[in-house]
Amino acid sequence: MLLKRSKTMIALTMAAVMSLALVGCGSTAKPSETTAPAATTGTTEQVSKLRPEGVPEDFPNKEILYIYGFGAGSVQEAYFRILADKIQKMEGWDHGFVYTFKEGASGRIGWTYLADAKPDGYTIGFTPSAMLISTVAEDVPYGIDKMSFIYNMMSDPGAIGVGKDSKYASLKDLVEDAKARPGEVSIGVTSTIGQEGLTVKLLEKASGAKFNMIAFDGEPEVLTGVVGKHLDAFCLNVTDTTPYIDDLKVLATGNTERSGFLPDVPTYKEAGYDVMQVNMRGIGAPAGTPEPIRQYLENCFLAAAADPEVQAQVKDMQIPVDSMSGTDLLANFTTIRNGLQTLWDADPWQ
Repeated sequence: MLLKRSKTMIALTMAAVMSLALVGCGSTAKPSETTAPAATTGTTEQVSKLRPEGVPEDFPNKEILYIYGFGAGSVQEAYFRILADKIQKMEGWDHGFVYTFKEGASGRIGWTYLADAKPDGYTIGFTPSAMLISTVAEDVPYGIDKMSFIYNMMSDPGAIGVGKDSKYASLKDLVEDAKARPGEVSIGVTSTIGQEGLTVKLLEKASGAKFNMIAFDGEPEVLTGVVGKHLDAFCLNVTDTTPYIDDLKVLATGNTERSGFLPDVPTYKEAGYDVMQVNMRGIGAPAGTPEPIRQYLENCFLAAAADPEVQAQVKDMQIPVDSMSGTDLLANFTTIRNGLQTLWDADPWQ
């Protein structure tokens, strides 16, 4: 998974870490089948094989908040809602998950809210690997030591593209125009110093181009700008493009291999740029969340993702599902965080 290094490409070694994913490392872990006493929530009583010993019998006795730090309309939002609905029905809960938006500062508001929440199992949230960038480059109140990881939903390759009617037919066309007109070709991201923004900077270093990079609070806003011809291009992830795919032209994708959803689209490297971009999209809780509850939630998400009904439901949604336990997610995030720190020490990106 590491990119080839050369003496003149120290900055590009960030691409291996900026992938923010260890593709192919999805856990094969299965949810625990610990049998516990009947779980009673309100008027519903059923025996759950997913509930470890130590989980309060009435858990959950109220709604569980799911904190999302970006705008509405993403594919991971749709997938989470499918999983959440399946878990509530599967476990017979009287209370389910409430999707709560805490937008702003490129995810930092949501991650801060999550890290500061009471660690009782009633607040969980979206914890993507892109979150780790700011934990290296900034003094932030969240990070690996402030989270208890539950489950990885997907691992999503990057995508650079344009509107369907754009004059750009390839990534090279886009980059060459940005070289010819420095600062005039606009490209939308959700953060200039997040995964997408750093990918654009890596692309600039690899090519000598200079884009006019513009940050928005969420992926839908970026793509609306492209479709409405207010932006020349976007740098997001493959699944972000799904709701708009008929109005877009993806020029290249960011994994080491072509996306199974876009097999005719070359990778960044195939297009001539030794840059990589993949985003893991996990679920976490505040540090200190009781282990039995964390394990129970992990078991529930793994079981829901493996359910044939859920798999049939998401089959046509182009979701790069990569079910991974919280333990494996933490291990991957730790490796990524350590690599980012090494690269930051050698070549800061701010």
